Amino acid sequence: MTTRPSRPGAIARYRSRQSGLPTGLPGRVFGRAMESATAPANNRTLAALDLNRPRTILEVGFGQGRTIAELVQRGHKVVGVDPSPTMVTQATARNRAACRDGRVILIRGDGTTIPFPDDSADAAIAVHTIYFMPDPESTLADIARVVRPGGTCIVACRTSDTVTPAWMDPGIYQIRSAAEITTMLRTAGFVHIEHNTNPNDVDHVFVAHTQAAQRQG
Repeated sequence: MTTRPSRPGAIARYRSRQSGLPTGLPGRVFGRAMESATAPANNRTLAALDLNRPRTILEVGFGQGRTIAELVQRGHKVVGVDPSPTMVTQATARNRAACRDGRVILIRGDGTTIPFPDDSADAAIAVHTIYFMPDPESTLADIARVVRPGGTCIVACRTSDTVTPAWMDPGIYQIRSAAEITTMLRTAGFVHIEHNTNPNDVDHVFVAHTQAAQRQG
C-alpha cells in the first residue's frame, strides 16, 4: 500500500495556495517574498539562454515581473502568461512603459494553454511553475508549439529527488522527479534535453530544444 504524504497545517496550506496562485493583498505580499526566493533559479535560467542578440522570450508564470524587467533592459521582447490576475497587475505596473509600447505582452491564462501564435517566441522559460500546472504534459506541448523550430525551453524547479520543505502542501505542489520531468519534455516534443544541477542549490534546470526546421530541396 502506498502511503500518501501527510498534509501540513492550515498556515502552511495557505502559504502553498498563495504561492501557487497569489491572490489579492496577501498575494502581493507572497509575490514579493517569492521574488527574492526564486531569484537564484531565474538567474541560472537567464544564464542558460542565448541572449547575445535581441530575442522574443515567452515566460510561463512571470510573477511580479522581475525577470521580464531584466530581459527588457537587455533589449529583448517578452510575452508572458500567468493565471494570477494579481501577478498580471503587478508585473504590468512594474513594466508599464514596455507594456505600453509593445515590448512586453502579458496575458492572464488558464494555467494550461499558452495563448500565443505558433513559432512566435525564440525561447521559453518556466521557473518554479511546473508544480502548479493542472496538466503539465499539455502545457509543455503548447509551449513547444509557440517556440520556433530550433528554439529553447528552460524549466527550473525543485524535484522529488531531494527533500521537500514541510510547508509545501503535496496537494498543491506536484513535485516530480528529474526523470519524470525529462520524460514530460521529451513527450511534449522537445529534444536534446540537458539536466543541470548545482551542489549549492536545490533547484534543477532542464534545458530542452524544439526540433530544428527541415531544409527544403
